Amino acid sequence: MDELWYPSQHYSTTRGPYNKIVFHTTEGAMTIESLGSWFANPSAQCSSHHGADQYKRTLGAYVYENYKAWTQGNANPYCLSLEMCAYASWSRDTWLSKPVLLDNAAEWCRYMVDKYSVPWTLLSSTQAQNPDVRGICQHVNFGSWGSGHSDCGSGFPMDVVIDKAKNWGGGGGSAPAPQAIGDNVVSGANDPDGVTHYACLSESGQVLYFPPGWANWGAIDPGQNGALSGAGISISSDWWVEITYTNGSKKPCKYRKKWLQGSWAWSGIGDVNAR
Repeated sequence: MDELWYPSQHYSTTRGPYNKIVFHTTEGAMTIESLGSWFANPSAQCSSHHGADQYKRTLGAYVYENYKAWTQGNANPYCLSLEMCAYASWSRDTWLSKPVLLDNAAEWCRYMVDKYSVPWTLLSSTQAQNPDVRGICQHVNFGSWGSGHSDCGSGFPMDVVIDKAKNWGGGGGSAPAPQAIGDNVVSGANDPDGVTHYACLSESGQVLYFPPGWANWGAIDPGQNGALSGAGISISSDWWVEITYTNGSKKPCKYRKKWLQGSWAWSGIGDVNAR
């Protein structure tokens, strides 16, 4: 994701969890540069993490993601925000005539989903106004909790943006598969949101995992090694991730955990004393 940095002084250095990906409209600024100038104005008292316009395949960056931007009232601590250089009054046809803007919004959304493992769930207003519910929404969904704004408007083609985002970089809601380790085979499985998680063995036979948002393979259990084959992966409809392999004693084994909850638990399918 290419971005140009236009720092804003309007932010807080503490924030809550990355629970919501939020789309906004600027209602005035029509370029990422003019939006940056406004966010840099001492009288503005507002900001957003990123901005997108119709004129270039580059995003404006205004506030570091690990800081709290000031753009959706009481919801600020939980949000990652994109200001689209647009108006909430636009019709769907007008939005669809801005393909660069929609591509920018989609790429930003995909980047945030992958980086912070935010689910693809489109939030209702009730869900959006619950700080603990994770997903994607528009500013309007926050109601008075988010300062009572109406953006992005009834014409905003959220369906188009989300479809583009899910298919960004490879299709089917999945980024390109990570490179295998040595001669070992990469296995993949889609989670309930359609995003692919991967499993593989290291050259020493460690079970490795590559979920959404990670930059590289990671060992599930640093003390485990010597696996002969695998690793296979499956993800249930209730988000249990299971990774299977054959250990050095030729016994089938399994690790499992619930996505984003708890720690990996190991069980030996064929021999509970061997891993």
